[in-house]
Amino acid sequence: MSDFAKTSITLALFALLGCAPNASDSTPDGTSGPSTVGGGGGTGFPGGGGFPEGGVSGGGAAPSGSGGLSPGSGGQGPGYGSGGSDLGGAGSGGDGSGGDGTAGARSYVNLAPPELSPLDPNGGTTLSPPPPAGWTYFPIDGAQCRDGSSFGIYVRFGTAPKLMMYLEGGGACTDAGFCNYNPPNANMAIVGTGETVLGSAGGLVASRQQPGVYTGGVLQGIFDDANEKNPYQGWSQVYVPYCTGDVHFGSNPSATVPGVPTPQHFVGYSNMQKIVGHVVPTFQGKVDRVILTGASAGSFGAALNVSMVQDAFGATPVDVVLDSGLPFTDKYMFTCMQKTWRELWGLNDSLPSDCSECFSEDGGGLVHLADFEMKKHPNVKLAAVSSSQDEVIRLFFSMGLKSCATIGTSDPVAITIGQLDPTVYYPAADYTAALTEMKSLYGPTHRLATYLVGGPNITFHEHTFRSRFYDPLSGGKSIADFVSGFLSGTVEDVTP
Repeated sequence: MSDFAKTSITLALFALLGCAPNASDSTPDGTSGPSTVGGGGGTGFPGGGGFPEGGVSGGGAAPSGSGGLSPGSGGQGPGYGSGGSDLGGAGSGGDGSGGDGTAGARSYVNLAPPELSPLDPNGGTTLSPPPPAGWTYFPIDGAQCRDGSSFGIYVRFGTAPKLMMYLEGGGACTDAGFCNYNPPNANMAIVGTGETVLGSAGGLVASRQQPGVYTGGVLQGIFDDANEKNPYQGWSQVYVPYCTGDVHFGSNPSATVPGVPTPQHFVGYSNMQKIVGHVVPTFQGKVDRVILTGASAGSFGAALNVSMVQDAFGATPVDVVLDSGLPFTDKYMFTCMQKTWRELWGLNDSLPSDCSECFSEDGGGLVHLADFEMKKHPNVKLAAVSSSQDEVIRLFFSMGLKSCATIGTSDPVAITIGQLDPTVYYPAADYTAALTEMKSLYGPTHRLATYLVGGPNITFHEHTFRSRFYDPLSGGKSIADFVSGFLSGTVEDVTP
């Protein structure tokens, strides 16, 4: 998905990472814990790998000045006890003891949507021409694209007790310029393969979104079930088209977009609720593992929606694999852009209502969703695949340059023409630095695996659904091998 709009909503990546095993019952502000647990702090993350802007909510800055969620000894900040009710003392090196453990455990709002009817493997709707062999199309009642049209999902029923849900990408709609490169319905796609900015310059073309839409109709990468090296071989798979322009997370059904004459339906989150409402009863009790994945805008969507998906599947573990859509901290993810996305797409209405730290007056600080989610889902892990200088994501982030002076009138073509100007096109060095920062912040949690692509593919966009998924692009290892290791429990950092 040629995502000009890989909206780097830093929300959800953070939502999945962080959190030491022994601190999973503490609240983000360290004020509560189970009444039966207290005592010393658990083994902490290194303080240098703490969270930005002074650490977790209410945590304060560490002695080193970097802050961080550093439970117990081994961290450089105030220690969280393993379920203790208060922060331990901020001793040298952060080896404070845990709280007294007298308060009750924090409860969370269950985001699971209502269960709907299961999808019949022998049912579905006939399409002409038919979808790829082995795939069945199911309309989703009430699901809407941003132009108001309806759409559905594609399902492949496998033989293994595993499920992979893939969210398609394809830019984002923030103004007339970028909306022209984002499919308004599921029967349109970005021209070309979506790998490069120039290759997608033709805009949109009539083409039904389905597996293989950006690989000439040939199923490659994760969709190539005949390839024995495919880590998802034999898995059931769900393919979700992308036509809402809001990274699958919007909650603004009648939005006014600069330069666009008609109201736009940014309803990606409610669409996901309906889809999950059908998918869960279809596979619940039949699978013992779920992977939520996506590319570009779908990558951000996977990160943002994982809490809802995990709540819906209950005890069945859900992990995330991101392809070319990795959220960054406020340092590299402009606050003014975050504010625009919150207001235009209605992100605040999609965020968990009990996540008080997720809301900020200036519109930034979406990273604080991590403080909330890392406690709620202490076992969720995330793998991220990205080129070190992804040119498509950089194109979209360019609207935030110069304090978002052109965010309502941004033109992808003009940005591309002026790409040698670092005030016009998001610098490659900044993108690399942002990835490096994310690894340094979340690598110590042992819940983020990363695979960075360099060399001749250093700027290319989206990898997992292409044939190069099986090529040794980095560190002598293929992305397929990296994902296989992740599915087996290996959390590693693969670099060029």
